[in-house]
Amino acid sequence: MTGIRYRSVLGLGLLVAIGFAATPTFAQPTAPGAILPESDLIDALRRGGHVIYFRHATTDPNQADTTDPKLGRCEGQRNLSADGRQMAGEIGGAFKTLRIPVGKVVSSPYCRAVDTAMLAFGRHEVSVALYFAISLGKTEREQQGLALQQMLATPPARGTNTVLVAHHVNLKEATGIWLKREGEAQVFRPRPDGGFDYVGEVSSGAWKRRAGAAARAPATGERN
Repeated sequence: MTGIRYRSVLGLGLLVAIGFAATPTFAQPTAPGAILPESDLIDALRRGGHVIYFRHATTDPNQADTTDPKLGRCEGQRNLSADGRQMAGEIGGAFKTLRIPVGKVVSSPYCRAVDTAMLAFGRHEVSVALYFAISLGKTEREQQGLALQQMLATPPARGTNTVLVAHHVNLKEATGIWLKREGEAQVFRPRPDGGFDYVGEVSSGAWKRRAGAAARAPATGERN
Protein backbone atom coordinates (compact mmCIF):
# COMPACT_ATOMS: atom_id res chain seq x y z
CA MET A 1 0.00 0.00 0.00
CA THR A 2 1.40 3.37 -0.97
CA GLY A 3 -1.06 5.71 0.67
CA ILE A 4 -1.23 7.82 -2.51
CA ARG A 5 -4.74 8.27 -3.84
CA TYR A 6 -6.11 9.42 -7.15
CA ARG A 7 -8.01 12.32 -8.57
CA SER A 8 -11.24 11.47 -10.32
CA VAL A 9 -10.83 9.46 -13.54
CA LEU A 10 -13.16 9.74 -16.52
CA GLY A 11 -14.81 6.58 -17.80
CA LEU A 12 -13.06 4.69 -20.57
CA GLY A 13 -16.15 4.93 -22.73
CA LEU A 14 -15.33 8.59 -23.29
CA LEU A 15 -12.35 7.59 -25.40
CA VAL A 16 -14.68 6.50 -28.17
CA ALA A 17 -16.85 9.59 -27.80
CA ILE A 18 -14.08 12.20 -27.98
CA GLY A 19 -14.07 12.19 -31.78
CA PHE A 20 -10.60 11.19 -32.91
CA ALA A 21 -11.75 11.09 -36.53
CA ALA A 22 -10.56 14.68 -36.68
CA THR A 23 -7.13 13.79 -35.31
CA PRO A 24 -4.37 14.69 -37.81
CA THR A 25 -2.18 12.00 -39.32
CA PHE A 26 1.17 12.03 -37.56
CA ALA A 27 4.24 11.95 -39.75
CA GLN A 28 6.95 9.36 -39.31
CA PRO A 29 9.48 9.90 -36.48
CA THR A 30 12.92 11.26 -37.23
CA ALA A 31 15.35 9.18 -39.22
CA PRO A 32 17.91 7.18 -37.16
CA GLY A 33 20.61 9.75 -37.91
CA ALA A 34 18.57 12.46 -36.17
CA ILE A 35 18.28 10.56 -32.88
CA LEU A 36 20.36 12.29 -30.22
CA PRO A 37 23.02 10.56 -28.12
CA GLU A 38 22.38 10.58 -24.39
CA SER A 39 24.53 13.59 -23.50
CA ASP A 40 23.09 15.75 -26.29
CA LEU A 41 19.58 14.62 -25.42
CA ILE A 42 19.92 15.69 -21.79
CA ASP A 43 21.31 19.05 -22.94
CA ALA A 44 18.26 19.42 -25.21
CA LEU A 45 15.90 18.62 -22.33
CA ARG A 46 17.42 21.49 -20.32
CA ARG A 47 16.05 23.84 -22.98
CA GLY A 48 12.55 22.39 -22.76
CA GLY A 49 10.12 21.70 -25.58
CA HIS A 50 9.96 17.90 -25.26
CA VAL A 51 7.56 15.21 -24.12
CA ILE A 52 9.25 12.55 -21.96
CA TYR A 53 7.41 9.22 -21.78
CA PHE A 54 8.41 7.06 -18.81
CA ARG A 55 7.51 3.48 -18.21
CA HIS A 56 6.79 3.27 -14.46
CA ALA A 57 9.65 2.34 -12.14
CA THR A 58 10.50 -1.21 -11.06
CA THR A 59 7.59 -3.25 -9.70
CA ASP A 60 7.20 -6.20 -7.32
CA PRO A 61 7.27 -9.41 -9.45
CA ASN A 62 5.33 -11.27 -6.77
CA GLN A 63 2.26 -9.07 -7.32
CA ALA A 64 -0.20 -9.04 -10.21
CA ASP A 65 -3.14 -6.94 -11.31
CA THR A 66 -6.51 -8.51 -10.63
CA THR A 67 -8.75 -9.23 -13.62
CA ASP A 68 -10.65 -5.98 -13.06
CA PRO A 69 -8.52 -3.81 -10.78
CA LYS A 70 -10.35 -1.10 -8.92
CA LEU A 71 -8.24 1.95 -9.56
CA GLY A 72 -7.30 3.70 -6.35
CA ARG A 73 -7.08 0.38 -4.49
CA CYS A 74 -3.41 -0.46 -4.70
CA GLU A 75 -3.84 -3.87 -3.05
CA GLY A 76 -5.43 -5.17 -6.26
CA GLN A 77 -2.53 -4.12 -8.48
CA ARG A 78 1.15 -4.76 -9.15
CA ASN A 79 2.95 -2.01 -7.27
CA LEU A 80 6.40 -0.49 -7.07
CA SER A 81 9.01 -2.50 -5.22
CA ALA A 82 11.32 -0.86 -2.69
CA ASP A 83 13.90 -0.62 -5.48
CA GLY A 84 11.30 0.98 -7.73
CA ARG A 85 10.44 3.62 -5.16
CA GLN A 86 14.15 4.41 -4.79
CA MET A 87 14.51 4.52 -8.59
CA ALA A 88 11.66 7.02 -8.92
CA GLY A 89 13.15 9.25 -6.24
CA GLU A 90 16.58 9.13 -7.91
CA ILE A 91 15.06 10.09 -11.26
CA GLY A 92 13.42 13.12 -9.68
CA GLY A 93 16.63 14.07 -7.91
CA ALA A 94 18.55 13.79 -11.17
CA PHE A 95 16.12 16.13 -12.93
CA LYS A 96 16.82 18.75 -10.26
CA THR A 97 20.59 18.27 -10.40
CA LEU A 98 20.59 18.38 -14.20
CA ARG A 99 18.28 21.42 -14.19
CA ILE A 100 15.74 19.81 -16.51
CA PRO A 101 12.54 21.89 -16.29
CA VAL A 102 9.30 19.95 -15.88
CA GLY A 103 5.86 21.42 -16.50
CA LYS A 104 2.85 19.15 -16.71
CA VAL A 105 3.14 15.63 -15.25
CA VAL A 106 0.48 13.17 -16.45
CA SER A 107 0.16 9.55 -15.33
CA SER A 108 -1.80 6.40 -15.90
CA PRO A 109 -4.37 5.82 -13.15
CA TYR A 110 -2.56 2.66 -12.01
CA CYS A 111 -0.79 2.93 -8.64
CA ARG A 112 2.64 2.07 -10.02
CA ALA A 113 2.47 4.97 -12.49
CA VAL A 114 0.98 7.46 -10.04
CA ASP A 115 3.56 6.57 -7.39
CA THR A 116 6.41 6.91 -9.89
CA ALA A 117 5.18 10.37 -10.86
CA MET A 118 4.68 11.49 -7.28
CA LEU A 119 7.99 10.15 -5.97
CA ALA A 120 9.93 11.63 -8.89
CA PHE A 121 8.15 14.93 -9.47
CA GLY A 122 5.88 15.51 -6.48
CA ARG A 123 2.73 16.01 -8.56
CA HIS A 124 0.60 14.43 -11.26
CA GLU A 125 -2.71 14.51 -13.02
CA VAL A 126 -4.37 11.31 -14.19
CA SER A 127 -5.36 10.74 -17.81
CA VAL A 128 -7.65 7.93 -18.91
CA ALA A 129 -5.73 7.97 -22.21
CA LEU A 130 -2.82 6.34 -20.31
CA TYR A 131 -4.88 3.47 -18.81
CA PHE A 132 -2.99 0.15 -19.16
CA ALA A 133 -3.70 -0.66 -22.82
CA ILE A 134 -3.29 -4.42 -22.44
CA SER A 135 -6.50 -4.43 -20.38
CA LEU A 136 -8.56 -3.00 -23.27
CA GLY A 137 -10.19 -4.35 -26.40
CA LYS A 138 -8.84 -3.71 -29.90
CA THR A 139 -11.04 -0.68 -30.67
CA GLU A 140 -10.30 0.99 -27.34
CA ARG A 141 -6.56 0.38 -27.77
CA GLU A 142 -6.66 2.03 -31.19
CA GLN A 143 -8.54 5.04 -29.80
CA GLN A 144 -6.12 5.21 -26.90
CA GLY A 145 -3.16 5.11 -29.28
CA LEU A 146 -4.58 8.13 -31.12
CA ALA A 147 -5.04 9.94 -27.82
CA LEU A 148 -1.42 9.27 -26.85
CA GLN A 149 -0.21 10.46 -30.27
CA GLN A 150 -2.05 13.69 -29.60
CA MET A 151 -0.31 14.03 -26.22
CA LEU A 152 3.11 13.43 -27.79
CA ALA A 153 2.36 16.11 -30.40
CA THR A 154 1.23 18.73 -27.86
CA PRO A 155 3.95 21.33 -27.15
CA PRO A 156 4.69 21.81 -23.44
CA ALA A 157 4.54 25.21 -21.79
CA ARG A 158 7.41 27.43 -22.94
CA GLY A 159 10.74 26.48 -21.37
CA THR A 160 9.45 23.22 -19.85
CA ASN A 161 9.09 19.54 -20.71
CA THR A 162 5.93 17.48 -20.30
CA VAL A 163 6.32 14.15 -18.47
CA LEU A 164 4.03 11.18 -19.13
CA VAL A 165 4.24 8.12 -16.86
CA ALA A 166 2.47 4.97 -17.99
CA HIS A 167 3.07 1.50 -19.47
CA HIS A 168 5.10 -0.15 -22.22
CA VAL A 169 2.09 -1.36 -24.22
CA ASN A 170 0.60 2.11 -24.57
CA LEU A 171 3.68 3.53 -26.29
CA LYS A 172 3.92 0.47 -28.55
CA GLU A 173 0.32 1.01 -29.68
CA ALA A 174 0.91 4.70 -30.42
CA THR A 175 4.42 4.70 -31.91
CA GLY A 176 5.70 1.15 -32.38
CA ILE A 177 8.41 1.77 -29.75
CA TRP A 178 8.68 -0.95 -27.10
CA LEU A 179 9.89 0.08 -23.64
CA LYS A 180 11.74 -3.05 -22.55
CA ARG A 181 12.80 -1.94 -19.06
CA GLU A 182 10.87 -0.44 -16.19
CA GLY A 183 11.98 3.13 -15.53
CA GLU A 184 13.11 3.66 -19.12
CA ALA A 185 12.21 6.94 -20.84
CA GLN A 186 11.64 7.73 -24.51
CA VAL A 187 11.76 11.36 -25.63
CA PHE A 188 9.69 13.08 -28.33
CA ARG A 189 9.67 16.59 -29.75
CA PRO A 190 6.34 18.09 -30.90
CA ARG A 191 6.54 19.76 -34.30
CA PRO A 192 4.88 22.99 -35.49
CA ASP A 193 2.89 21.00 -38.08
CA GLY A 194 1.09 19.06 -35.35
CA GLY A 195 3.20 15.94 -35.53
CA PHE A 196 6.11 14.77 -33.40
CA ASP A 197 9.65 13.43 -33.79
CA TYR A 198 11.31 10.69 -31.78
CA VAL A 199 14.64 11.99 -30.50
CA GLY A 200 16.05 9.30 -28.20
CA GLU A 201 15.93 7.27 -25.02
CA VAL A 202 17.36 7.53 -21.52
CA SER A 203 17.68 4.43 -19.34
CA SER A 204 16.64 4.53 -15.69
CA GLY A 205 20.26 4.39 -14.51
CA ALA A 206 21.45 7.09 -16.92
CA TRP A 207 19.67 9.90 -15.05
CA LYS A 208 21.59 9.08 -11.85
CA ARG A 209 24.86 8.62 -13.74
CA ARG A 210 24.55 11.93 -15.57
CA ALA A 211 23.50 13.72 -12.38
CA GLY A 212 26.57 12.33 -10.62
CA ALA A 213 28.77 13.61 -13.43
CA ALA A 214 27.12 17.02 -13.20
CA ALA A 215 27.66 17.17 -9.44
CA ARG A 216 31.35 16.36 -9.86
CA ALA A 217 31.90 18.74 -12.78
CA PRO A 218 32.91 21.89 -10.79
CA ALA A 219 35.64 19.98 -8.96
CA THR A 220 36.88 17.66 -11.71
CA GLY A 221 36.01 19.47 -14.92
CA GLU A 222 34.06 16.43 -16.10
CA ARG A 223 31.40 17.37 -18.64
CA ASN A 224 27.80 16.29 -18.05
